[in-house]
Amino acid sequence: MRPGARTALAGIVSGLLFALAFPPFEAVLLLPLALVPWLVRLAREESRGAALLSGALFGLAYWCASIPWIVYVVTHYGGQGTAMGVVCLVLLALILAEWPAIVAWGTVAAGPPGSAARLGVFPLLWVASEHARTVVYKGFPWNLTGHALYRHPIWTQTASLWGVFGVGALVIGTAALLARAAATRRWRPALLAALIAIAVGTFGAARLGAPVSERPDLSVALLQPNLNEESRATAEGALSGYRAVLDQAREAASVLPGLIVVPESSFPVYWQRSPELRQDLARLAHGGSRILFNDVEEEADGRYFNAARLLGPDGLAGPSYRKVHLVPFGEYVPLPRLFFFVRQISTEIGAFTPAARPELLRSGALAIGTAICYEAIYPSLAREETRAGANLLATISNDSWYGRAGAQEQHFAGAVLRAVENGRWLVRAAITGVSGIVDARGRIRAETRPDERTLVHGTVRLEEETTAWTRWGFRLAGVADGGAAAVLLFGFARWIRERRRPASGPGLPNP
Repeated sequence: MRPGARTALAGIVSGLLFALAFPPFEAVLLLPLALVPWLVRLAREESRGAALLSGALFGLAYWCASIPWIVYVVTHYGGQGTAMGVVCLVLLALILAEWPAIVAWGTVAAGPPGSAARLGVFPLLWVASEHARTVVYKGFPWNLTGHALYRHPIWTQTASLWGVFGVGALVIGTAALLARAAATRRWRPALLAALIAIAVGTFGAARLGAPVSERPDLSVALLQPNLNEESRATAEGALSGYRAVLDQAREAASVLPGLIVVPESSFPVYWQRSPELRQDLARLAHGGSRILFNDVEEEADGRYFNAARLLGPDGLAGPSYRKVHLVPFGEYVPLPRLFFFVRQISTEIGAFTPAARPELLRSGALAIGTAICYEAIYPSLAREETRAGANLLATISNDSWYGRAGAQEQHFAGAVLRAVENGRWLVRAAITGVSGIVDARGRIRAETRPDERTLVHGTVRLEEETTAWTRWGFRLAGVADGGAAAVLLFGFARWIRERRRPASGPGLPNP
């Protein structure tokens, strides 16, 4: 087998192994090991073109194995057949594969085969690519490297310093050192990888063992009514679902929690249009509980916003929260010229408009930083809300669109990291799961199974102290972007110099 073919094969193998580290598989030990075969080949690869191809194949394999639920979404709700569902998955995977392809090209371009520079720049390029993925094409920060560690808070505590991007850098840096050890057959890089792991674990253990703040406690109740879209497709089903949610909300209110959280899409009617909804929720709040619920807010100019409202005994508490990051294929179709054959899934009221910035939901001492569904995976949103004064993070979600191919667990994993980054308790209510309570260190205090009707009761703290990530650590991702750009420019200049150099024999590196 030719060297370029071996590099391509290694990219596919590493992509598949890397996917196994994430939910629903959660073989987390693979996280620093999965990339080693690919990295060893990149360390030796002479052709930049072969490296680029291997990165694309890595991304294709990884994303097809990670998000097969895209096929379910497109076929079950998007009006397409199985073949077109697979086409959509492959197209999306190819678009996302551009990032590991650029990383692979930059790695090989950074130095000659066997040089330490190659594996030295790989973590930098990887982090910058993950940061770019949160922004470009409106962002898709799904399954960021650090998300795979969501059940292991001892390894995620450095997110309080540099966010999920820094956690990913440590993981990938460890993988690069292990690959260096394998490629050179020397033990020192492996020893350095072990020292990094010890340092990260020690920091995590110390932070988890530190005394917690004595902030006011708030009792919460999270609804998970387990209603799927099919059961509410008819008028009778919608009415039955409405009553089921209200019954569960009354059950929650019977113990007078400070906050009741109702999932996204729980009500088939909207606050502005339905006197019945206003009356029913007002009765629930009259006992003293505040209710966080999803709504569709309509403007006079015809714009619609996916919104969250906070209702207390005295009525609505201030302005609503309007969703900032819309769901691709759910609330809008990304790259419509490419995906022209797919209709928007959420068609009940029309096209949604994204809000320009988040708005906190405030009531007394409570200041909630809200994320509606998909936008919980955006590190920037929770950070911006925490900087604005949020002392509790809340996510309301409708994951019933995505079937049972791992999306629900992957979504919950991303939300957990937001708590660690910002030092805030997080509550999550999902209509079909996963719902839960996460403390300010990222420890999961309560968690439901998907596809079950249940009610979660618990207590959270309203935190005030801010983490390094919230204050200034987010800027490190920008530093990584600048460093990665410099590496790519250097690699490009090096490639140009080599192309201009007169051929001197068969050993000349290929472009």
